[in-house]
Amino acid sequence: MKAIGVMLASSALGGMALSLLGIQANSYGLAVLLSPLVYIYDPYQLTMYVVIGIVTFILVFVLTNVLVMGNETIVTKVKIQH
Repeated sequence: MKAIGVMLASSALGGMALSLLGIQANSYGLAVLLSPLVYIYDPYQLTMYVVIGIVTFILVFVLTNVLVMGNETIVTKVKIQH
């Protein structure tokens, strides 16, 4: 459950950053690999959408490893040493 919480919080932060930067889409739909195509009408919009997406992905990856995977890794190492 922690991993889903990290994902939801990070996605909310990414959406907030897009909103604060004034990024707008021609249409809204599923968040899929081709979703940046709705931002093609303005190079700034497309660039910022891709940059915020990459930053959000990195944030989710790091927070998941620190908050979720970190505890499991420590427990596994302790069990192996005994």
